[in-house]
Amino acid sequence: MSTPFKRGAVSLAAIQFVSLALALAPQSATAQGILESVVVTGQTSTGDVAKPFAVVESDTLLGSGATTVGEALRNQPGTSATGFGPNASRPIVRGQDADRIKILRNSAASVDVSALSFDHALPVDPFSLTQVEILRGPAALAYGGNAVGGAINLVDQRIARTPVQGIQSEFNALVGGAADQTAGGFKMDAGLGQGVSLHLGGFKRTTRDLEVPPFTDPDGVRGERVRNSSSKSDGASVAASVSTRQGYVGVLAERYNSNYGVPKSTDVRIGMEQERYALEGEQSFNTAAFSKVRYRLAKTDYQHREFEDGNPATLFINDGVDGRLELDLQAFVLGGFNISTTTGLQFERIDFSAVGDEAFVPSTATDQTGVFTIVRASKNPQTSGTFEVGIRADQVDVNAASSGVSPLVGPVAGGGVTGGPAINRSFAPTSLSMGYTTPIGSGWSLGGSISRVERAPSGFELYADGVHVATDAYEKGNPNLREERGRHLELTSTWEVALAKFSATAFASRYSNYIALIQRSGANSTFSGVDGEGNPFTVPVFDFTAVPAEFTGLELAYSTQYALGKGQFKPRAQYDLVRGKRTDGGGNLPRISPQRVVLSSEYAMAGWSLTPEYIWVDDSKASPGDPSVNGYNLLNFTVAKALKFSQVGGEVFASLQNITDELAFSATTLNTVRGYTPLPGRSALLGLKLVF
Repeated sequence: MSTPFKRGAVSLAAIQFVSLALALAPQSATAQGILESVVVTGQTSTGDVAKPFAVVESDTLLGSGATTVGEALRNQPGTSATGFGPNASRPIVRGQDADRIKILRNSAASVDVSALSFDHALPVDPFSLTQVEILRGPAALAYGGNAVGGAINLVDQRIARTPVQGIQSEFNALVGGAADQTAGGFKMDAGLGQGVSLHLGGFKRTTRDLEVPPFTDPDGVRGERVRNSSSKSDGASVAASVSTRQGYVGVLAERYNSNYGVPKSTDVRIGMEQERYALEGEQSFNTAAFSKVRYRLAKTDYQHREFEDGNPATLFINDGVDGRLELDLQAFVLGGFNISTTTGLQFERIDFSAVGDEAFVPSTATDQTGVFTIVRASKNPQTSGTFEVGIRADQVDVNAASSGVSPLVGPVAGGGVTGGPAINRSFAPTSLSMGYTTPIGSGWSLGGSISRVERAPSGFELYADGVHVATDAYEKGNPNLREERGRHLELTSTWEVALAKFSATAFASRYSNYIALIQRSGANSTFSGVDGEGNPFTVPVFDFTAVPAEFTGLELAYSTQYALGKGQFKPRAQYDLVRGKRTDGGGNLPRISPQRVVLSSEYAMAGWSLTPEYIWVDDSKASPGDPSVNGYNLLNFTVAKALKFSQVGGEVFASLQNITDELAFSATTLNTVRGYTPLPGRSALLGLKLVF
């Protein structure tokens, strides 16, 4: 690997040496800290229908100091982020973003417009989450045929599934970091007896413009902060549930508000509001046919308004109703195999509208109904293999109030999205996935899956036709797009003995018509117009284009734990690589995360933990219209101390991030914005967690 990688590894070793020297000094009895990393298995919200590839616990989310889910997950294996500044960053999994990554809220659909544009944030704050589950494989089809890259399940556990005992409370606070943030959040759960539980929660977060190493943006402005990247957000929730021996039923009401700046467009801010109401439950039966039923229903009212120079501008509204019903059939034996089956129904109705001069997508109504079945077969999961088959069929209708006036080829018209006749498109995507895992002895297991997945194009991929101010680009959809079709292969090997774990995964995906946002070249590659103040402008044109493409990748991870001195030493290492290219000779696909190495080594003793971390990211691969982005090395260090006062437990921690103050840019950020949004510079973050 490169010389910078070697220097970084030496730095990590030096910091770890100092950490061990401090930690091996005489101390009292051993205790573990609270902050933990990815847990490969754990108690999950998806029940039996889908087991997560990884679970990221709330302490890891808190310790990152990130204000968005995307940034909190950026360095997890196979995961990166869109990185439109610190306030709008959506997860990317194995090079897949936008509608190919299904974002779930407690296993139900998330209704927002984060997939529509890179500058639109997820209306979820990491403070509110208990854990994040990354789902892959055949069972991910239970959450939508568009979960090509998998599903990200955001879990808050506000609706108690089992009776809460007494009163349980949690308080979290963060101060500092590159965004000079001040943040606090609380959760309180109370058991009222007779299986009744109540929940109250809330948070508030304020950040300044993100501090970065000195840099000069494409406009020639030099500074040490990302201009217009400050934010204010708050939220509150209330929930109640009733639990019995057979299951539970609960309701939830929550509200989220955020006001944040849009980097590059320094006169634009976004004011976001979301209200969400949910019902969910689970009941066990002892009938001849069914063993369990799970159900979820949610209504979401979402809107955000873009403000220009403080004046109200375009208003985006996205209201939706979504629901799902899952039935676990009684297990049975066939040919010596134990067969378990889950079948279900999922539906979504989403009404989207954009009103204002900057609207680049017409009003659309999307109806989606899907049915799915997941079947597992095994003689003995501990000693023999397990087969898993998932099948899903959807009906998707995307109806637009207008179709725009730009032709499919030639110069774009720039006439707005209210012109042109109404247009309706219907799709019937079907998906099939099969997987197999088997133990082979000595702690090793092998697995693999193959799938054929179809995804209906989204409303903005079909009908976009206008200048998107936040990204400084003209985005043009194609109403003639067909279902996106892909074939996927994944091979996995894992090893686990005592506290040592290793995993290796190789994957390949091939699409006949991959829908990508690609910048035009040559003739008709720009659009010139006049803004609302009479100022002329010219922006590049991007098309949603279906191209043949393939993705390949590799993910490696190793962790262990052993006694060292009077404490526990926990080294971890991970490597991931993904490549995406067109197979028609069009070169690499844009915004693909480069290969990466993450090394860390925690030493925990007497309630203290010391954790240096080193991140090496390679140069990205250039693609047409998207130049190569230089790689970088980041060095971080965290010290934490577990707290215990009578009935109060918790932890206080300090995290030094980007210690060398290296200037770094994300290759997964849209190239028209990337030069304005470096990654955070050197900073110190203080955090506190109390549980009582």
